Amino acid sequence: MVQDKFTDEMPEVTLIPKPRRININCTQQIRAYGLFDTVTGTQVKDFVKCKGEKIEFDNLDPNMHYDVGVIENMGNEKPQFAIIWSAQMRDMTEEILKNSNDLPVIYPCVYKIRYKNNNSNGVYDIVDDNGETVGQVTKLSPQGDKPEFVMIYTCRMKDDTVK
Repeated sequence: MVQDKFTDEMPEVTLIPKPRRININCTQQIRAYGLFDTVTGTQVKDFVKCKGEKIEFDNLDPNMHYDVGVIENMGNEKPQFAIIWSAQMRDMTEEILKNSNDLPVIYPCVYKIRYKNNNSNGVYDIVDDNGETVGQVTKLSPQGDKPEFVMIYTCRMKDDTVK
């Protein structure tokens, strides 16, 4: 059985171009948010627990593109994950920001994490709205049930120019 760990309540994740920062209007206290380098998939900011208010990542490198990872049930550990995009993906961050007149933009893409029963190796599929795998997320910290990676906010989208 395949189960999507995804809820209907979606926070608004906004990228502010100048100075570069990311605001997350949180809706669920069981969630925490962390930043990843879009190019390498490495985690660049620790996960921050949501307390029901806005989370802000500021003083970000204006030359770097960021994915926002969302986990649930973080507990007291400091989890580390890595993102591996396996589908041909386009990073649309610069194009989106260029057309925003330096106004904030909402991250256009949200990808879900698909958990499979008995998957104990800490590697889970990243899927699009059609359930097609576009990448994987790997838990680098000690294995266990918690925390669970649930979604990724990104400006990366599947490359529809290549067939």
